[in-house]
Amino acid sequence: MNPAQLDTQQLLTFLAVANSGSFSAAAARLHISQPAVSKRVSLLEQRLGLPLFDRLGQRVVLTHQGERLLPAVRDMQRSLDDIATVAAAGAESGGGRLSLALSHYCGLHLLPTALEQFSIRYPDVLLDLSFHDSERAIESVRNGEAALAYATLPPRVGDGVRTHALREETMVPMIARRHRASHPEDDILRHGERLPLILPARATSTRASIDRWLDDCGLTPPAVIEINQLDSIAVLAATGVGWALLPETFLREDLVALACPACALPSRRLGRIEPLGRAPNPLAEAFMALVDDVWQP
Repeated sequence: MNPAQLDTQQLLTFLAVANSGSFSAAAARLHISQPAVSKRVSLLEQRLGLPLFDRLGQRVVLTHQGERLLPAVRDMQRSLDDIATVAAAGAESGGGRLSLALSHYCGLHLLPTALEQFSIRYPDVLLDLSFHDSERAIESVRNGEAALAYATLPPRVGDGVRTHALREETMVPMIARRHRASHPEDDILRHGERLPLILPARATSTRASIDRWLDDCGLTPPAVIEINQLDSIAVLAATGVGWALLPETFLREDLVALACPACALPSRRLGRIEPLGRAPNPLAEAFMALVDDVWQP
C-alpha cells in the first residue's frame, strides 16, 4: 500500500479510540461527533483491509491487527507533534498549542496561578488540558498525547519519560469536626478501628503510600470506601461517614487532623513528567519555567 493513500485524520482518530477505549470518549477528545469518529475508523479499516476494533457494547478493544498498528500510529503522532513544535518555535506570533495532562489535585489546587499567568503571558497559545488520575497522566506523556504532565510521582515511571519532583506532601489523618468534638482526646487508632476509611482507588501511588502506612501502624479499618479524587474524599469525610488521609491543604472548618502517635505519617511526591527523546518544545519549556517560579512548597 502507498502510505500517501492513508488519511492522517483517520489514523489519529484510531489512536484516540485506542487510548480512550470508546468512540464517545474519542469524540469528546477530538471535539467531533461520535458518528464522525465511527465513520473515520470504518474508512480506515476499509483502506487497510483490516478489522481494527472489536465492539463490545459501549466499549471497544483492539483486534490483533489493531494492536500491531498502534505503535506505528503513536510514532506518527510524535512526528506530527515535532513538526508542530518546529513551526511554533519559528512563528512570529508566538502562538501554538500546548497539551498538558494533569492530575485533578495538581490542576485544581497547585497549578491555577501558573495556568492563569501562562494564559496572560501567551494569549495566542491554546492550552489543551486533560484531567486524569496520576498514572494515566504519566501514560499520556509516554504515548505522546501530552507534552507535559503534573501529577503524583510513582517510585518508578519506566521508559520514555523522566520526572522532576517539585513538592513533597504529608498525608494527614482527618475526621469530621463533630466526631472530634464528641471525643476530643481520641487519636487515629481509636477512630480508625470504628469508622470506615475513605481511600483513593487501588493501583495509584497515593493509595500505595497509605496502604504501607496502615501496615506499619497495624491498623485495619472496619470497612473501606474507595473514591478516585481527593476533593471527593474530603467532602465525604466532612460528612462524618468515615475518616481519610489527605494533604494539609484540605484542613478546614469541618475537617480536623487527628493525632498519630504510632508511626510516621505517609507522604507523596508531586511534580513534572517530561518525555524523553523528543524535540524540545518551547511552549512546554516556557510553562515549566513559569511553574517552577510560582509553585512554592
